[in-house]
Amino acid sequence: MNLIHILTGTRFTILCGLLRRNGFTLDPGNLLTLAVLFQNALLSSVLARVERKKYSSAIRDTPISKPPVFIVGHWRTGSTFLHQLLHTDPQMTSPTLVQTVIPDHFLFSTRYYVPIMKRLMPKTRPMDEIALSPLDPQEDEFALIRLGSESPLERLFFPKGDRYFLNGYNGQLHAGRELEIWKENQLLFYRKITLLTGKQIVSKNPLHTMRMDLLAEIFPGARFIHITRHPYEVVPSTIRMWNIVAEGYSLRKGWRGPEVAEVAEVYRAFLSQVLRTRENCSPGLFTEVRFEDLEKDPVSGVKRIYAELDLEFSQEFEQAMTGHIRANRDYRKNTHEVSDREKKVIREQIGNELFLRYGWE
Repeated sequence: MNLIHILTGTRFTILCGLLRRNGFTLDPGNLLTLAVLFQNALLSSVLARVERKKYSSAIRDTPISKPPVFIVGHWRTGSTFLHQLLHTDPQMTSPTLVQTVIPDHFLFSTRYYVPIMKRLMPKTRPMDEIALSPLDPQEDEFALIRLGSESPLERLFFPKGDRYFLNGYNGQLHAGRELEIWKENQLLFYRKITLLTGKQIVSKNPLHTMRMDLLAEIFPGARFIHITRHPYEVVPSTIRMWNIVAEGYSLRKGWRGPEVAEVAEVYRAFLSQVLRTRENCSPGLFTEVRFEDLEKDPVSGVKRIYAELDLEFSQEFEQAMTGHIRANRDYRKNTHEVSDREKKVIREQIGNELFLRYGWE
């Protein structure tokens, strides 16, 4: 059992709503997980009230004056690597793991949760052995689902049917109240981070790839960095990741691992959406980077990104980034075997045009 589930930190009413909508499997492992989730949900509900009482007016009056920088792109494209590099910039800040676990009350209770999380959470991510710490940068999607926002991850934790849970996902949120809740939660989370740090936020969230238009509407002047990677690496790595996450965190039986063609189809949809959306981006608000190029020369790659987005690249940042790269020089990526048949399927789904565009020959 994972002592820190991806839904840990969710308030009681939101957790109850998730379980009521989706149901769950009654088995000993899940019951123990649910007991821990409910215990923590009650605590989060109390702590959220305390934080609202102490900080609600300050949060409400905090403007997001520096438009966020969004790292977008499909899972397993190297977005975590890029996020960690930008997180070393002293003028930037990122949503941290502890902030995404307790988005309702991190202003008040981070100091209490960090020591507990250090003892209970694994030292590395299960899918790729990247080091984990409560203060490391993390995807804000995990905060949004805990705050009660609509998210496709709900179908990962509560699998239904025999389709890949991202099949047909186009990023569109249900109009009306669900869309307003999503906007309110995104703004609330970023206002709180801004209140705490006063810095420009750099976010990494693959699902934001399909929401770029919406994010540009909410945050005028927002910048986007699209990172790509060869599909022969992305597709098998994504399959491995989702199977590991589902095994560890699904609360309902019925998970079916995605197939090569399904993941490749979603990757193509993400790439196509970026190509459509970038046409609406003003000059200086969008750039792209290939992981293969960034990995070869991270400092030059980030310098180019900053120049194209009109961001200040300081000597202090370069020194911090170089130190991070040096500290992690022994890290080794996972390797994946892809058969000729799987390569053919991937290429057919992605399409020759995109293979040529991104230099994947």
